[in-house]
Amino acid sequence: MVPQYKPESVLMLGYAGGTAAGLIRLIYGDIPITGVDITPSENLYNVNLIQADAREFVKTCGKYDAVLVDLFPNDSHDICDFVTKKDFVKNLARISNYVVINAGSKPDLANYKIFRYVGRNIPYRQGVAIYYFATKEIPDLFPQIETQ
Repeated sequence: MVPQYKPESVLMLGYAGGTAAGLIRLIYGDIPITGVDITPSENLYNVNLIQADAREFVKTCGKYDAVLVDLFPNDSHDICDFVTKKDFVKNLARISNYVVINAGSKPDLANYKIFRYVGRNIPYRQGVAIYYFATKEIPDLFPQIETQ
């Protein structure tokens, strides 16, 4: 769930154990990361942790370069139902330049058509897909190499 470029700031909706935060620190260094989780979490990676409901948090929060959405109720394989709702998606578009969604199995991402689709990754677990969307141009992930 790590952004595919070095973001200026990251909002993690669904912090849990902080694995993604650790990877972001490892790859990109000391960039501002805010983690939001409804349950208390241990801060292992110098993250601004906020205990709150992600659905409510995105209604009033400031802007972030990248937002990671990793919201699953009670360790279910299906994302929280509000993640695909129009109001939540509109809030994501308002607060972010780049969105990464751990969408679980069979997501209905029709409301995400307001974003530019960047790509999809299917990690090692069957039935899991991570989707990437952007609201602005992001750095070219595969720049052309000039040959002589």
